[in-house]
Order: sequence, then structure tokens, then C-alpha cells
Amino acid sequence: MKLRIEDKSKAIVLRRQGCSYGEIRKIIPNLSKGTISGWLKNIELTKEQRVEISSRAVSAFEKNRIKGAWANKEKACNRIAQIQSDAESKFAEFAKKHLFIAGIMLYWAEGSKTSRSFQFMNSDPRLIRLMLKFLREVVQVDEHLIKIRLYIHKVYETENCENYWSDVTGIPINRFQKTVFKLSLHNTKKNPRYKGCCRIEITRSEIFWKIAKWEELLYCKLENKRP
Repeated sequence: MKLRIEDKSKAIVLRRQGCSYGEIRKIIPNLSKGTISGWLKNIELTKEQRVEISSRAVSAFEKNRIKGAWANKEKACNRIAQIQSDAESKFAEFAKKHLFIAGIMLYWAEGSKTSRSFQFMNSDPRLIRLMLKFLREVVQVDEHLIKIRLYIHKVYETENCENYWSDVTGIPINRFQKTVFKLSLHNTKKNPRYKGCCRIEITRSEIFWKIAKWEELLYCKLENKRP
């Protein structure tokens, strides 16, 4: 009991000096939120003390936010480094395969470099088939991670292009994302064989980082440079 009385007296002094409840609990161990609230509920702080407590709280929050951001960044960098290290270990074996070379070169030329997810779009069904073959047989992507979206001019809306691209890709229409219809100045169909552009997307970033590493290694191999 004597110890609690001493703790209460110390808590009151600290509060009158402008300490927050959290700061007091750090100084006085084993002090619950309920206990400190009961002890100090009748002690009024000055306006200046309330402002100072708020300022310290914001400062502490900002420090923790920055610390957390750096920790997350370091974690992400370590993850990417591990993904690319694994990719590098397989490069020598994969580089002997024509399909691997073709897939890397295709993505290097036509794939997205900014989204940090795998995105490849083309209107040529042969290139779409080839890229899917690369993903399925070389990268060995889980089939259900592959997403398809069509981009086509509005005038071709009734052409059932989804069915066409479903046959090309081997992916059922119910796994297609919503088709994007582009506005056009033309109201007539200039090319009856046009079926729009098909985009392959895999949102798992590890696929993007693997291929980025393979692109780098392939370039160095072709140019006889060290990675």
C-alpha cells in the first residue's frame, strides 16, 4: 500500500509538470491505464502543457512512422535480392532454351517496366501464345494467377472478341477482367480481322523481379559483360 501511495504522489507531480499518461507509465512501472486515469482525472493541465504534450506525441509518431518505413523498405529490398539471387542461380540452365530467350526478349521489348507487376500486351495472337507458353513452361506460374484484359475500340464491341482471345489463351472468359473499350473517331470497322489488344497480367511482383534479373543477365551474356 505504501508503495502505491508513493507511486500516486510521484504520478501527480509528473502530471503537474506536464507529462502525458504514457510518459508517466514509462517512469512508473506496472501502472495500468485505469489506475493512472483514476489518480489524475482531477488534475487540469495548462493550455501550454496540452500543446506541448500534443507536440511530443506527433514527434514520436513521426519518428515511429519513418522508422517503420525504413524497416519495410529494407525488408522489401532483402526480398527482391533473394528473388533475384534465385533467378540468377537458374539462368545458366534456362539460357540454353530457345523459349526462355524468346520470352525474355519479348518482355524486354514489349513488357511493362514501371508497374512492378508483370504486364505484356499485344494484338498478335502468336506473341500472346508464345508469352503464355514461356510463363507456363519456363517460369511455371500458377495458372490462376494469370489475368487477361482486352483493350479494343468501341466500334468492335459486338465482335465477341472475348471468345476469340479465350481460344487463343486457353483461359475461360469468366477469368477475364472487364474489357476496356477505347473511343474512336471512326464509326466503321476498317479491319474486320482486328480483335483488339490482349494484356497478360500477373500481379505477383516476384515474377517482375525475376524477369528483370534475367534481362540483365541475358544482356551481359550477349555483350560479354560481367553482371
